[in-house]
Amino acid sequence: MTNQEKWVKTIQDVATEQNYEIEKPDNLKFNIFIDRWNAVAFQVWNNKSSGYIEVAQWEGNSESESSYGRGVYSLRSFSDVTHFCNILISSAAIRARRKSNN
Repeated sequence: MTNQEKWVKTIQDVATEQNYEIEKPDNLKFNIFIDRWNAVAFQVWNNKSSGYIEVAQWEGNSESESSYGRGVYSLRSFSDVTHFCNILISSAAIRARRKSNN
């Protein structure tokens, strides 16, 4: 297993643990989301030719439009992947429309 494949697996494992849905879960390109309406959605692309993973954020107006913007994150090391996983965890914890703790 290459480093990039390990990184993809780590991202998918963290996303699953944080209750994201994983759409088209393969090792090359997939979408992870909780709620596209509030931009808690990302498209992850394992760009094998460049040696890094690109991440784009959801920019569509509705769930029927699959619209992701340009890459906003470039994951080139395990530390980068760790930082992105922290973004997933934080986004899940503070997103709009989450259940109240009251």
